[in-house]
Amino acid sequence: MTYHYRPIREHESDKIQRALDILKGVVDREKNRHQMDGELSFSMLDLLESEVIPQLENELEYDPTPQYLWDDTGGESPVTLDEMHTAAYNRKYNS
Repeated sequence: MTYHYRPIREHESDKIQRALDILKGVVDREKNRHQMDGELSFSMLDLLESEVIPQLENELEYDPTPQYLWDDTGGESPVTLDEMHTAAYNRKYNS
């Protein structure tokens, strides 16, 4: 009797998040080791800490919201709907 198991479908960003968690664990373990017991070179450790991990975190935390929505209004119109209706009413009946 043979069993066929289909691979579990996983979103690609979840795979990258898992890889990022592994890299963070590698850096943490390497920092806790004595300098003479280190398994990574200093340049590799520096590359992971200063470039690879921050760039992956930045991409995983990407927010597609346009930057103009992050102004003081929080993405809301500076004029409320009531103010728009009042202005339209005044233009129509007070002119």
